[in-house]
Amino acid sequence: SVKHLNFIQTLTNILVVAIENKRLGKDSVRQAAIKKELEVASQMQHMLFPEILPNDSQLEMDAVYIAHQEIGGDYYDFIRINEQEVALCMADVSGKGISAALLMSNFQANMRILLSRSTSLADLVKELNTKVNDTAKGERFITLFVAKYNIITRIFTYVNAGHNPPLVLSADGSVNMLRTGCTGLGMFEDLNNVKEGVVSIEPGAILFCYTDGLVEQENETGEEFGVKRVKEILQREGQYSNIKQLNHQVIESVREYKGAKEYVDDIALLTCRIF
Repeated sequence: SVKHLNFIQTLTNILVVAIENKRLGKDSVRQAAIKKELEVASQMQHMLFPEILPNDSQLEMDAVYIAHQEIGGDYYDFIRINEQEVALCMADVSGKGISAALLMSNFQANMRILLSRSTSLADLVKELNTKVNDTAKGERFITLFVAKYNIITRIFTYVNAGHNPPLVLSADGSVNMLRTGCTGLGMFEDLNNVKEGVVSIEPGAILFCYTDGLVEQENETGEEFGVKRVKEILQREGQYSNIKQLNHQVIESVREYKGAKEYVDDIALLTCRIF
């Protein structure tokens, strides 16, 4: 047995390597399948976003979405209610990945159905809160900004349900934050006190909506990008850039700011100039 020990050890090593290679091969095939499924899921998720945003004499809009992973939980939408009214929204599911994306797709479907039949934004938000509670079972919550704009009266009505306050850049260069609303959806069973904000929009004003991945992005020293930097970009570039260029400038500023640091979360922007 001693005479054949080297042979046996060599054969054993070959068998071990062969078994390990087979396992790695199976893992590689499995990983490739998962990657393919995520790519398909990502394509399906992008189909939930509006394919065309308005760019006419009344509204100029542009949106950007950067997923932290293949798919994520950020959502934006634009809906024409009738000839006089349009609606827009931005939402963010707590957490990341597939589970957040699944909850968001369910939320998008409920949003579009309920928006068409709700008498007010306050009622809409209350119904959406019930839907989120039924679906998420207290495991997740959603922050939401939803608004209606009447093109004729120029009245902008909104509810901010725990979302990062959108910014409104006026023609005079001042920036206001849209905070009025309630807590996030799915945090409590009932939302009894939902407040609607009402704003009269001046010609040329810019509405800038975003998710927390933008302002919470850190640089290499751990400092967040912050709302102040966003305001400065709006005030510096808003009056001289079209909306697509403005969004590009914001994203490029974040990329330069973070340096080698990885993105910490999904980032979504929905920006609108109202003429």
